[in-house]
Amino acid sequence: MLMLGMLWWSNRAPWQSGTMIFANDGDSMVLNGAAQGQVMHLPVRLLGIDAPELGQICVDEKRANWACGRQARDALVALVPRGTRLDCQQSGKDRYDRALSRCSLADGRDLAAVLVSGGWAIATSEDYLLEEDQARRARAGIWRGDFQTPAEWRAANPRNNLAIPPPS
Repeated sequence: MLMLGMLWWSNRAPWQSGTMIFANDGDSMVLNGAAQGQVMHLPVRLLGIDAPELGQICVDEKRANWACGRQARDALVALVPRGTRLDCQQSGKDRYDRALSRCSLADGRDLAAVLVSGGWAIATSEDYLLEEDQARRARAGIWRGDFQTPAEWRAANPRNNLAIPPPS
């Protein structure tokens, strides 16, 4: 039994803690953390959601264009201002070498769930379908009008997908 417990513990996804440095967009950020006594920057992509890209434009309920990508990023920054500590559990890496992670706010809430329920991201896994349904019914965030899914927008705008440098 002890051996099974040790095997379970060694196969768990690694936890990383760090403080917010900046948000790239509504579902990715860079944390400042420490590993083996060294300070390091950890690029993180929230697992199970997809937020509008920074340059993405949506249409509101009055058929006016609005900068939904910037507002999605601002929603993330409002939840996790610079210097705020996050605990994240990594489940792998994406093609940009970002840690695919589930992150918890200081009060224990799942950061991705909060973003989806606020209408600032869509669910890409079954884990957040309830929050997406709530946001859709409330016409919150991107659900207040029309939008392309972030994946559709990226496919139609490949040159606009360049990473925005962090603020100084």
